[in-house]
Amino acid sequence: MTHLPLRLSSSSSLLLIPLSPLSHLSLPLLPSHLCLLSSPLSHCASCDPLYPLLLPHSLHLMSSLSSLLSDCLRGKEDLGVRLSQDIPSQEKVFLQKRRRIVAQALQALLGLESPPSEDQVPTIAVVVSGGGARACTGLLGSLKGLKEMGVLDAVTYITTLSGSTWSETIHKMQCVHCAPLALTLSAPLMQYYYTEMEKKEKQGHLVSYIDMAGLIAEHFVFGQKNTSTLSDQKKTVTNGQNPLPIYTAVNVRCFSSAEWVEFTPFEVGLQKYGAFIRAENFDSEFFLGHLIKKLPELRLPFLIGIWSSAFSVNFTSLWKVTEHTCVSCVSETDNVHSTLDTVLLSPEQSFTAAFARFFKNRPIINQTFNFTRGLSLHQKYSDNSNFLSWKDSHPDAFPNQLTPSDPTLHLIDSGHSINIGCPPVLRPERHADVIIILSYSWDPQNIFKKTCEFCEEHKVPFPSPDFTELRQQPQREVYVYEDPETPAAPIVLHLPLVNISFRDQKAPGVKRETEEELAAGRVDVSSSASPYTTKNMTYSEDDYDSLIELTRYNALHKSVCLCHQHRNVPTEMCLFF
Repeated sequence: MTHLPLRLSSSSSLLLIPLSPLSHLSLPLLPSHLCLLSSPLSHCASCDPLYPLLLPHSLHLMSSLSSLLSDCLRGKEDLGVRLSQDIPSQEKVFLQKRRRIVAQALQALLGLESPPSEDQVPTIAVVVSGGGARACTGLLGSLKGLKEMGVLDAVTYITTLSGSTWSETIHKMQCVHCAPLALTLSAPLMQYYYTEMEKKEKQGHLVSYIDMAGLIAEHFVFGQKNTSTLSDQKKTVTNGQNPLPIYTAVNVRCFSSAEWVEFTPFEVGLQKYGAFIRAENFDSEFFLGHLIKKLPELRLPFLIGIWSSAFSVNFTSLWKVTEHTCVSCVSETDNVHSTLDTVLLSPEQSFTAAFARFFKNRPIINQTFNFTRGLSLHQKYSDNSNFLSWKDSHPDAFPNQLTPSDPTLHLIDSGHSINIGCPPVLRPERHADVIIILSYSWDPQNIFKKTCEFCEEHKVPFPSPDFTELRQQPQREVYVYEDPETPAAPIVLHLPLVNISFRDQKAPGVKRETEEELAAGRVDVSSSASPYTTKNMTYSEDDYDSLIELTRYNALHKSVCLCHQHRNVPTEMCLFF
């Protein structure tokens, strides 16, 4: 059998395809960033390592290979998977439009005579932690405060994970529906969940328990069926009128390895590999970078199930209370802080026989089709800071076992890795000058420390404080971190969920006087008796309003210079809050 070698880059990596009938053809070069490695298919299945992989999908794969060759013959380079470390063209257009709006916002905010020039406009990102309903509710209050200050209009990106994704998907600063949890398992809704998951499976998608958690969250947050999709959110940023939302998950191949996955209205991608697909094609089937089976775009509730899979622990509690179901739980990661409350579900019984049959052979952890399947994306990976191949025991040390070799992705809540979604805005292509961290985690300094460790491992410029010294100091409402010796490092403002001056002030600079006002300031966000623990999914109206007011106040309270002496940012540019 003749093999046609295609030179793909300056390295010696080759694409080998069995092409006996076409061996006389000279195909054009593929894009230099596309590195495909394969082995020739032999006639002996037992001798061929790829045969078991290709056999189940032989028709699709052969069609895909035929399409690939046809595209090469025509010189076509437009693959279904975008292979690049750069941001997509749609995001670049968004940034051009957003910078003009940010410049106008800074002019109004800082009282400038004219808007700053484009090269003086800082890229400001708001990064939000997880924390269940506490993060969902707290984010609404924080955004309200930032909006009142005019700072939100100067923000370019907002990244969320876990519970904070619920608020971000609403796109309005209003109360979430917050239906009583017991009602989410009523007979009519149980039938609805079953029907929707069955429909999803018939469309060709994979189904797991996480899908049901997403449907429960749909009713809990929206109160009705939500038919919108991720790509529908393009219209909210088309003219740069809003910050670009970035949702996150992590792909877990083993508990020691979590690969960040980012979701925007434009694309979904694994930044580690520089592989991205259009948002509407997420969970369709790909092979060798080509879309071989287009499936309907997933509704937002199914994505929320992935982004906030920590919700599953509360789902488990519902089983116990509502149906007296025995459910065992095991931690998905080692050394996960107890307040994260993220578990794998291992049901021993189910709500009904129908659900038992439906889930019998379906995974507990989410599975989606792997859009990097068949690609070899570790070209010179030992020199790439996205890979930790220098760690002998790390999965990255074994390039033939990386994610593109898997048929599916196993996506879970990003909180399993770090409960703050900084990685997407730390990409040099996004060039964040200022990062405002809104943390609703139970241990905010610990998760910030994990972010610093992540940056150190991946050689990402990021300020790193002395955490031993920080823990010895009294809590503050805002921490400002800067590394003057590393100009590429962003200025970081860390706003943890605390109640300090709010106890005595009903507004910044306005003291509480009456007993009613003093009582309103006693909001418990730190003790075990707090109504805002992660496991508590619903709040009373008073508790809800109190948390909104506290987080709004914290966003308004301090005056901090964000951009002092930062690169490309005038010294006088200060954002006050």
